[in-house]
Amino acid sequence: MTTQTFESPAAGDSGREPAALRLLHSFRHWRKGRPFPGGLLITLAGVELWLAPLSSIGVMIHEGVAGFSSVFIGLLLVMFGAAIWFAPAYRFFAGVASIMLGLIALPTVNLGGFFIGTLLALIGGALSAAWIPRPGWEAPTRRQRRTDVAEAAPHEEPENEFTEAPTSDLPEVEETGAHQHPED
Repeated sequence: MTTQTFESPAAGDSGREPAALRLLHSFRHWRKGRPFPGGLLITLAGVELWLAPLSSIGVMIHEGVAGFSSVFIGLLLVMFGAAIWFAPAYRFFAGVASIMLGLIALPTVNLGGFFIGTLLALIGGALSAAWIPRPGWEAPTRRQRRTDVAEAAPHEEPENEFTEAPTSDLPEVEETGAHQHPED
């Protein structure tokens, strides 16, 4: 059994980056093409609002309107967060709808999940609605990234190609042995 590190590729790889590193690069390119933080905050708000009535802090009424609205609002917020990630063209609608659902959660879901879920929904919705893609930037496809990596691979050069610069062009420096200051 052999182990492979990031610094030294295996013999058959010939300079290819490890799978984990490729996965991180592809995730970074996917994340840059959409309002990822806004979708994450909206999804967290949905989970928090869905779980707020189930917590054991104090006495909570989770039947009736509060119980039904916590499940309904929580699932809608998770759906809007996923829509922002996987269909960024709907980011404005999903962001505004998340803000409205966060405000509706204040009176219906135990003060909006103790204000945490409402704040997450408001901030995530604002980030999503305000996000615009960089002008002229498109996420490269996997094939484009693979060809870019193949073109950027270092070429092997001979070892003895290093030559020294001629010393005649360099100014002559007097060695005195002690550092002297101009004031001395």
